[in-house]
Parts: sequence; structure tokens; C-alpha cells
Amino acid sequence: MPFEFERERAYHRLVDLIFGQALEAGTPLSERKLAEQLGMGRMPVREALHQLEQEGVVEVKPARGTFVRRISPGDLAEIYRVREALECLAAELAATQGPTEALAACGARMRTMAKDPSAFTAVEIDDSGTEFHELLMLATGNAALMETVRLLRLRFRLAFHLPRYFSHENLYSTLADHIDILGAIEQRAPRAAGKLMRAHLRRGLDMRLALEAAAADRPSTQKNDAAKGITRGLESTK
Repeated sequence: MPFEFERERAYHRLVDLIFGQALEAGTPLSERKLAEQLGMGRMPVREALHQLEQEGVVEVKPARGTFVRRISPGDLAEIYRVREALECLAAELAATQGPTEALAACGARMRTMAKDPSAFTAVEIDDSGTEFHELLMLATGNAALMETVRLLRLRFRLAFHLPRYFSHENLYSTLADHIDILGAIEQRAPRAAGKLMRAHLRRGLDMRLALEAAAADRPSTQKNDAAKGITRGLESTK
């Protein structure tokens, strides 16, 4: 296969493993082992890891190796401040113009979920939220804003993707937040949309910090089970 294709394939497979939680924060990443597991050469894997390092998803520690980046509470706070600035602006711009057809369709799906959240999985509800934020950004019509967010998308995702230990109640409240923000956009109320987005992101940060603290306190047996899941995740990519 052309090298460019192999490099892209390696990149997307590694992203799937990291965000699918087969590779957890702090996991060492061996080029040789990953190449063997993914069934490709070491060079495309090396290039993919380099790109993920530039995007803030993995980190290289001198004389130690490459690891899935571990997000600290301080990192979360920094990322949140950037995301708040960008997404509050996006909410205001989208409200100025009104929802696009795609954003309205996403809103209809979220409102269906809200009627009976128990009928949907946590992943389905979480995915609807990811789609909402993406379509909201597109609804701004601001190319510079969209490009800025695109460059930061994986760093945002690493900080705010669905954690291994989550609460359905938190997901339901997040769903309600999204519907409220959409309501302000539909009403063409920029200030209200920005205010609701700010409150939503701050609650999201508090929730994520609480979940991380709870996960850190879990028994070591559960952490061992998680480690076994890494191997199973790698094996499933063969």
C-alpha cells in the first residue's frame, strides 16, 4: 500500500484504541509491538505517533519512551478555559444565524432521547453530545473558528471523552444542557446561548474531575482488569 495510506491507517487505528480505552492514559507505546499488532511496518506507526504527539494525545519522555498522555487536573482546567472561549463564541454566532438543518435534526434526536433516556445506551447519548458540538461549530459559518477547533479536536476529545467510570445521571443532565443551548439558538438569543454553554462546560469540567478522582480510588483489582483490557483491545485489531 502507498506509505501515505499506511500512515493514515496507523493514525486512525491508534486513535480508535486510545479513545476506545483499549490504551489508557500512561500506557507505554512500543513502535515494534504496535506495528506487529496492527500488521504494518514500523515507519507508518512512528509517523502516526509523531502526529499524535503534536496533537497532544501522546507524549515522549526522554530516555523512557512514548506514552498515552495522562491528563492532570491542571491540564483539564487549561483545556477547559480554551474550549470555553471557543465554544461560547460558537454558541453566540450560531444563535445569531439560527440553527442549520443538520443541527435542528440533531436536536430532534436529542429531544427523543430525553423523553426516555433509559432506552438509549450511555455511548449513544455521549455520541449525540459529540455530534451536537460538532454541528454547532459548523453552524457558526466562521471558517477561522472551525479551523482552530479542528486543530485542537483530539486534545479536547482526550480531556472530555466518555470516561471508563461514568454516571448515567450525569449523561442525562448533559443531554438536558445540550437541548437548552439549542433552544436558545432556535430563539436567536446569542447572549443566552453563550451563558448556557459556559455553565454547561463548567459543569462538565466539574463532573470530569469528580469522575477522575473516583476512578483513582477504585480497587487495584479493577485497575488490573483494565490493564487486561489493553491487551484484548490490541488483539482485536489484528
